[in-house]
Amino acid sequence: MKLRDLQYFCSLYKTGTFTELAKSFKVEQPTVTLAIKRLENELGETLVLRNRSKGIIEVTQVGEILYHHAQNILHEENLASTEIKHFNKGIRFGLPPIIGNLYFPLVAKKIAEDGLMANLELDETGSNQLYQDLMAGKIDIALLGSSLPIRNKKLTTNFLSSGEFVIISSKKHWLAKQNTVSFEDLKQEPFVTLNGKFIHDHVLNLYSQRVNFSPKIIFETQSIETLKNLVAQDVGIALLVKDAILPTDNLAVNYLQSPLPEKFNVSIATRKDYIRDNLEKKFIEDLEVLKNKIHQA
Repeated sequence: MKLRDLQYFCSLYKTGTFTELAKSFKVEQPTVTLAIKRLENELGETLVLRNRSKGIIEVTQVGEILYHHAQNILHEENLASTEIKHFNKGIRFGLPPIIGNLYFPLVAKKIAEDGLMANLELDETGSNQLYQDLMAGKIDIALLGSSLPIRNKKLTTNFLSSGEFVIISSKKHWLAKQNTVSFEDLKQEPFVTLNGKFIHDHVLNLYSQRVNFSPKIIFETQSIETLKNLVAQDVGIALLVKDAILPTDNLAVNYLQSPLPEKFNVSIATRKDYIRDNLEKKFIEDLEVLKNKIHQA
């Protein structure tokens, strides 16, 4: 099978018409028609049925099977091409802001001494987004935060540590007078939140689902500092991993009563079949020192 033929088929599956398929690839319609026919001849099966009255095509069950596998084939081909292109040309590394602020500095000096700092191509965003970037081949190594230990057969992970989620508020807020709080008591409270690129958004939704109410979100940000500053000014309260709160933040902290099993788990992650060059191997060795450093900090 030709990769281009599979690309045409996957696009046809999504667009539903040969006309739109040809337009998207900027080719003549007979070109894509021939490609689909070539696949059908190779497989000895009909992949699509033409509904001329509606001007669309219908994918057969065999076509559904091919689409599922073709997506995987094209994904792997793209990964292979990307990895070869970037091999020995730098360390494409994903670093979430919280982990970058709290933990990465613990090993930054060693990384610099090993001459690796200048080789880093840094992708700084929330862990949810970095997870997607890692799977898509946009980065090759990441320090990821996850609400539960990562379970993905396509990834190799090395668990480093876990932290708990707490509620933070201004020291003027009524919550400042107590040490713990039930999430159910926060129904009427305005929330400042980190956006969906962070795992905090997912954990906040889990707590909300358990007590059956939607939090009143008045502001969403991707900046931890902005979130903490707004909370300190009593604009709203927030859910945040406790390790991100510093003594100088002037915030009140409440531990959640009956906490969920979700924690802020920190892991080193790479794609399972990814072949590391020597710089990347050394870089991961330096990152692995974090397991002891975090516990000592």
